[in-house]
Amino acid sequence: MSEQESAGDARDEPRAEGSTTAFFARVIVRLGLVVLGTVLLLFALGRAFGLDLLGAVADFLATETGRWLAVAFLALVLISVAASGWRYRRPPA
Repeated sequence: MSEQESAGDARDEPRAEGSTTAFFARVIVRLGLVVLGTVLLLFALGRAFGLDLLGAVADFLATETGRWLAVAFLALVLISVAASGWRYRRPPA
């Protein structure tokens, strides 16, 4: 069996239990970086144009509608994380 065939077989195997935890850890770190980057972007744009964009977003998230939209966004993130796990499964033989 060649090296390419054995490498292809290793990629097709289902992920181990420990890799699920590592996957969620990577997702949480990436989500944190997205939030931090968005905050920095809003702050920088607000300073550049003399607007309080960061304060406007904070005020919006303080409302009931803003909180529910934040919850809906987190639900979409969880759904996308769960759906991305399906890509790695081998189809039944």
